[in-house]
Order: sequence, then C-alpha cells, then structure tokens
Amino acid sequence: MSLKFIIRPLLLISLLLPAVSLRGEKFEKIDLTSIEESPIKVDDTEAYDNLRRLITVMKILQKLYVDEDKVTMRKLVDGALKGMLHELDPYSNYQPLGKKNGRKHASAPVGIGVMGIKNKRSGFKVICTLKNSPAAKAGIKVGDLIIKINDKPIANLTYRQCSNLLRGKFGTKVKLEILRGGTNNPLVFTVKRSVFTRKAIVLKDVKMLKNNIGYIRINSFGPTTVSFLDKALKSLSKKKCKGIILDLRNNPGGLIEAAIDVCSRFLEDGKLVITVEGRDPKKAKKIFAKNCKKYTEIPLLILINRFSASASEIVAGCLKDHKRAILLGSKTFGKGSVQRVCKIKNNGTLRFTIAKYYTPTHNVIHGKGIDPHINVSLSLRKRLLLAQQLERAPGIIFPTKKGMLTDVQLQRAEQVLTGILKLRGKRND
Repeated sequence: MSLKFIIRPLLLISLLLPAVSLRGEKFEKIDLTSIEESPIKVDDTEAYDNLRRLITVMKILQKLYVDEDKVTMRKLVDGALKGMLHELDPYSNYQPLGKKNGRKHASAPVGIGVMGIKNKRSGFKVICTLKNSPAAKAGIKVGDLIIKINDKPIANLTYRQCSNLLRGKFGTKVKLEILRGGTNNPLVFTVKRSVFTRKAIVLKDVKMLKNNIGYIRINSFGPTTVSFLDKALKSLSKKKCKGIILDLRNNPGGLIEAAIDVCSRFLEDGKLVITVEGRDPKKAKKIFAKNCKKYTEIPLLILINRFSASASEIVAGCLKDHKRAILLGSKTFGKGSVQRVCKIKNNGTLRFTIAKYYTPTHNVIHGKGIDPHINVSLSLRKRLLLAQQLERAPGIIFPTKKGMLTDVQLQRAEQVLTGILKLRGKRND
C-alpha cells in the first residue's frame, strides 16, 4: 500500500470565511440518499493477502526504524489510512482522533484572507489578498510564494494540508516564510487568524457600463448571494439595462444551493440545473430550476477563468448547456465533486468523494472544467495582478490609477455583448 500523497500541479485554495466551502459538503442540505451506494462486497482472500503485506511492513518498521516512538501500531495505521485516502483524490482524507477532531476545531477554524495556487514543486503562490483581511494588513502581496507554514516546508503537501495549516482557531497566529520578487532570501510574516467581512456582492460590484450593459461580480456563493443578486438585478432593470455581464472570475465557489438559486433566475422553471451522480447512474439526483423572479430574456455573458471553481462552474456549465449565456475568458478549475464525512467511533474521521456534478448535457465538471465559448487567456503575471485589481476595483476596464491593468477580458465581453444587442435591435426593426 503506497503512502505517498497525490499532488496536483495547480490547486486553488481560498481561505475566506468559515462558512465558505470549496469541497461540496454544504450540499448535504439537499437529499443525496438516491446516490447512496449498495453494501460493499469484499473478496476476503484478496483483502487478507494485502493486509498480510501491510502488517509485514509494519513489523519491519517497528523492529528496525531508528525512532521507536514513531512506529507505534496506532501511528503506522494512521499513516496508512492517510495515504490510502490521499491516493484517491486531493479532496479525500483521514483525520486521526485527536484535538483537531474536537468541537472547537470543527466550529471555529478561520483563515487569513489569501487566495492562491498550489504549485507541485515550489509552494503556494498568492494571487490575491482580500481587502481588510489579516494577510493584507500584515503586508502579504500578490505574487508572494509561501514556502513554509509554521516552519513546515509545503512544497510536497496537498492543497488540503496547506489549507489546514493556514486555518485555525480565532486569534491564533501562523508563521509564514515567503519568497518575494524571485529572491532566495525568505521574508518571515506572523499573521493572526481572524474573521473578516466579505460579502458575495457589494455595491461596487454592480455597475452600468456603456451601451446599457450591466455588470455584476459575484466573488463567492454564500447564504446571502441570491438576495444581493436580486437587488442588483432589480437596480439594473430600473436603469434600463439591456444586457448583463456576470463576472465569476476568481470565484472559488461556496454553497451549491446558492449556485442553483442563481441559475434559477436565468432559466425557466423545471429546467435541469445539475445532476449529482455516484457510482450507480440509476440513482443519480437531478436538480431543477426553482420558481422565482425570472430574467430569461435579457442577453447574458459570463466571465470565467482558471480560478473559477465549484459552484461557479455549476452556474457557468448550466447556463452554457442551455444556451442561456456566452462564456468568455479561460477554462475553469475543474472542481465538481461531493464529499461525505464519516466518523469512526474512537478512531478519527474519514472524508471521501461519493459523487460528481454533471452539467445538463451530462458533461462532468470534476477534473475537466468548463471551456469558454470565447477564449481570452492571460499570462500568469497578468492573472495575478488582475485578481488583486478585481478584489479592489471590479468592473473597471481601463486603468484609473498607476499600476492598474486594462481588463482585456471585460473589454472583450463588453464588445461581444454590444454586438449581440445591436444584432437583436436590427432583428426587431
């Protein structure tokens, strides 16, 4: 049994608020019993043969390994279980029994307010520090490469392990070693974990662009996302908005139910939004658009990029399949799976993948992502700079301050939507 961890080259991490989920656990409010698996049948002969191999290795280690305290039976089994779960996918894991499984840990982990990508060989590259977050106040910048967390090298860790190291109890501190500007001399930061406010949609995220085109940026999917979206759509309607750009760039996801609510605003009742499918396709769970205030006629363009994940991909994939929106930008991240948590009595906790999300035309999201209709890709440097710019000044195409970039993706989106509106106008003449 291999104990090595799977490391994916680029893994999106968002350490925002405790309520934000990137893994799909928040989907549990929707009935998933239809995708429960049948009782597992195990070939006892094969199982015992492999267990014999595992026990042989354990005995060798217990007899010969240099540090005797590291090779107790419990520690070796814990290590084997961790490796087993990590071999499946980066979102499955085993957490041994201990302080981290207590109620305080489960209810109180908070972050420092960074978004980034996990590189296989180096570390965690910061793509954005959220406004008013502990990371921003501490002086962490876009492009910084975190190489150690609490003196632990992270080059060979998974994104989940990095996430667990960065998150913790409110008020506690985390030590970061960072490389900046290509230098080899690391900078050391000590950041205090804290709760900070970040609404899914705020006033600055809603604008009227040229030619009566409305702009709405959704930076995450939470409990209040759809109520803010309704207010934004109502406001734009009063301003005679004729087309909408929905910006989901750098949106790591969140509540899947919020994604369903967003899709429902732009689809007729009863249209398929997403399918949740486990091992048995016959037990798949189909979820449909809800009854709500509709905006089914207004032209819609959705901006996506490499850092759009999970709930963002559900919205983009759904509205693309129904030919309800044009997608522009670059391919999304490809996170579309559901995890289940099982507690083993007196022996820790398992988290493992039980299902995947499929778009209305049955395209799998997980590991594939959603392709845009119009590809407008950017270099990594520009993606990093634009991510920070979007956090502070969304919906602005041309630079208004020194150091800002021209948002070429938004510029192209405005041009495309303007063309659609002109064509529609000619057809109505």
